[in-house]
Amino acid sequence: MHRALATVAVFKLLVSLILFFTAQRFDPVLLVSCILMAISAVITRIVQEGEVGFVLVSLILLIDAIGLLLSATLISIILIVSYTFFIIWDIQILMLFRQIQT
Repeated sequence: MHRALATVAVFKLLVSLILFFTAQRFDPVLLVSCILMAISAVITRIVQEGEVGFVLVSLILLIDAIGLLLSATLISIILIVSYTFFIIWDIQILMLFRQIQT
């Protein structure tokens, strides 16, 4: 599971770079989400407990939801679509963690 989280972290970092170059805006919330996803991959690898990953991905989901609300105030369609995609992605990861735990 830690490999999946690390892959998602790299994917989020690439999307944040693409958003930076297309929208000409630096989004610190997305960068924090990328860093936290990478850190959670390392923590999940070390601890090897599904519950820890579930809690960390839930926090990342909260950060992405805050980013969605902030991007809605900026009225940036690109950011709104990307955060919506990341929220759906995080929910899918949470569902994977739940399936692994049972």
